[in-house]
Amino acid sequence: MADVKACKKEGGKKGVDIVGMSDLGGVKFFNIVLEEAKGDLNLIGAVLEGMNAEVDEAAEERKGGANHLGKMLLSAGDKTVAFLCNIPKELAGSYPAVKMSEWMDALVAASGGKVVTREETDEVIKVLVEGDIEKELFPLKMRDAAQNAGFAFLRTNGLIPDGGDSDDDYIPDPEAAGIEW
Repeated sequence: MADVKACKKEGGKKGVDIVGMSDLGGVKFFNIVLEEAKGDLNLIGAVLEGMNAEVDEAAEERKGGANHLGKMLLSAGDKTVAFLCNIPKELAGSYPAVKMSEWMDALVAASGGKVVTREETDEVIKVLVEGDIEKELFPLKMRDAAQNAGFAFLRTNGLIPDGGDSDDDYIPDPEAAGIEW
């Protein structure tokens, strides 16, 4: 069983990663597959804590800092899949067309499983979905299907680049863009 400390650590690292991607590409919404939470709602909450933690500038390793970004966390365990959607109020105000419940519902529907628990606040929705071996609903496959649905949701709503051959996606000089190789 994963522990809270490991989940917060994973969250801190993934938080820094998505902040970097947002800074480079302007994307504000992310679907993030987790390893440590193992389909557990309490542990997926610990991952969110790590992601949203205030950055300690004096720390040796940078962690967290993603409290301003929209996140859908996906975690598969042995019998369940846990989803957590977090859209901060400030971001939701800038993107009124993006509804947290619609994003979550797209993933839950794609997973195909039975909703066991759904908890909602203004900025967070947590859902636990049960797998069913007899119906061939395996948590890892359910998570993957949900991840694809989440990506499709973001693309359909214009929240991520379409990945075309646009010159905007090309960085001609990495050093000029602040990227060190």
